Amino acid sequence: MTQASSSSTSSPRLAHRKCKCNTMNANLSLIAAFINFIVICFADSLSPEMQIYWENHMVQPYFDNTSKREVTAIAGQTCQLHCRVKSLGDRAVSWIRKRDLHILTVGILTYTNDQRFQSLHVDGSDEWTLRITSPQARDSGVYECQVSTEPKISQAFRVNVVVSKANILGNAELFVKSGSDINLTCVALQSPQPPSFIYWYKGGRVINYSQRGGISVLTEQQTRTSRLLIARASPADSGNYTCAPSNSDSASVVVHVIKGEHPAAMQHGINGANVDYSSTYIVAAILAACIQLLRTSASGSASAAVRPVR
Repeated sequence: MTQASSSSTSSPRLAHRKCKCNTMNANLSLIAAFINFIVICFADSLSPEMQIYWENHMVQPYFDNTSKREVTAIAGQTCQLHCRVKSLGDRAVSWIRKRDLHILTVGILTYTNDQRFQSLHVDGSDEWTLRITSPQARDSGVYECQVSTEPKISQAFRVNVVVSKANILGNAELFVKSGSDINLTCVALQSPQPPSFIYWYKGGRVINYSQRGGISVLTEQQTRTSRLLIARASPADSGNYTCAPSNSDSASVVVHVIKGEHPAAMQHGINGANVDYSSTYIVAAILAACIQLLRTSASGSASAAVRPVR
């Protein structure tokens, strides 16, 4: 009876203690949050040592959500993801590739054999940048900026790698009559943003206004188009012309400036190969001979039909 009574008495006591502990934990959390708020408000008045201690042991890191979370990158051109972490303290920032959970960087150290990935950070800054050199289409996907708190916190960034290629309107070969104008139009519609410049090349040299008169280039960045006009073309203007936007792969066209009339070549873009007409002439001659023979035969038959009978 005594043991039973003791057991029944201890149970309410244990429950009461658990209840008091839970209440104390809740109160401590509220107190810590309140103290954290006060310290943040008066952080400037704390000594540098106190600020460092507080940030390292008491203040929880959090993300600055002003960073751009979706980035469109051009294949082959470096792109960067900017992760800003406030009150980091002594925690570490890592970059994780989401599709295979591969750790790319920890701090400023690279943890992958793919050296195209690199972490950039300036001491004293709250920004941790993942730089991807020469991104490819396969690099598209989600990347996480992760902080080593307990539990861990992370922020996701999406990268879309596009392949941008310029296009010169028309055929790959252009035939122009000597004395006419060469008119080429280049577009770079696939680029995610307008190119800062569009260069025109003839062969390996940039076309400019000093090479000869009558050359004009009109580039409209917002419409991503550039027009090259060469007035009064001569055979010396024949060659390979290339349009090279700043943020797209280049495009080329071969221009032939020809003398005389070659309407078929200029209208249909044939490559000017020599055509052997000998077989055509032979067939035509045979047909003409057959027609003449038929006419002669028909004429002879008609003469025989009207000859008087003796």
